[in-house]
Amino acid sequence: MFIQFKKIKMFIIITILIFSSLFVICSSGMSFPGDTLYLCTPIFDIDYNKTLTSDPIVPYSEPKKIPITLKSKIDGPEVDVVLKFASGANMIVDIFIAGVPEGCHAAVNPPFISFNPTAEFISKNISISLTIDQYLPAFSLKTIKLGIRNRRLGGSATVIESVNVTFDIPIIVGYLPQLSFSYENSNVKSIVPDQTAYFIIEMQNWGNADTKVWTEIEDIPEGWQANIVENTTLGTILFGGDPATISLNVKPPISFGYHEDRAIIKVKMTPVFYNDSSYSGEPHYLNFIVQSKGFSSPGFETISILLAFVLIFFVFWIRKNKMGGIKK
Repeated sequence: MFIQFKKIKMFIIITILIFSSLFVICSSGMSFPGDTLYLCTPIFDIDYNKTLTSDPIVPYSEPKKIPITLKSKIDGPEVDVVLKFASGANMIVDIFIAGVPEGCHAAVNPPFISFNPTAEFISKNISISLTIDQYLPAFSLKTIKLGIRNRRLGGSATVIESVNVTFDIPIIVGYLPQLSFSYENSNVKSIVPDQTAYFIIEMQNWGNADTKVWTEIEDIPEGWQANIVENTTLGTILFGGDPATISLNVKPPISFGYHEDRAIIKVKMTPVFYNDSSYSGEPHYLNFIVQSKGFSSPGFETISILLAFVLIFFVFWIRKNKMGGIKK
């Protein structure tokens, strides 16, 4: 009886082993959407207004919004089977900024969306908002990298794999003129009427490109005279440029008599891109104060010289006449 019980026990163990082996073999040999044969790959593409991105973005301006159309579909050898299996499911797609140049700040909205898997492209709307600072050279071409990554679909049996792709979106940096001014010896001078007031102006360019500064005497009282150079080109300090100095010369009115005149001379400084004057910044206005005080005798020096010549001639003539009288 003991031997018979032992045989029954052995039979049960062998039976369990056989059924376990068959289960493993059947499980590993099933052709189901989880099989590689049924694995599909998502395909992404984007579309946006190329004209919009070719418009230069001025540093520190309002954030620029770039609308983008994101398109998605799935592809694979048994895409029809997968679509039936994934009917009603949503594929989640994460959207992010994968890379920006230094000095550029960008964000994408929304950060993720969902697609119903299809074999034809379907579209969703997203957008990128970006700003830049002045440390990017004007009119340089830069690239924003938009990242797209979907989450796998299918639970324990993956039917749509996860992919990570990036798209390059070019942008053009705009021109930002930024000037600073200082005065070597103040912007106020006191002179006498026959003097000229000299003002030394130091200019620095803190913008993102070389800049030509056009100068113009905007306002000057009647009878006063002022001179200044018409234009000066400045390299930008940000990229190794140097400051420059120019001189403003002011002369008060000159007429015979005592003067106590005061004038405010306004100078207009307009920055423009050195290579294209159609790109310009807001003008700067500098004020200079000159006070002319004292006695003025215009032409007096010339009259004195003439009188001196006349006096010398008269003395010479008298001496000549005397000498002639002596000889007689």
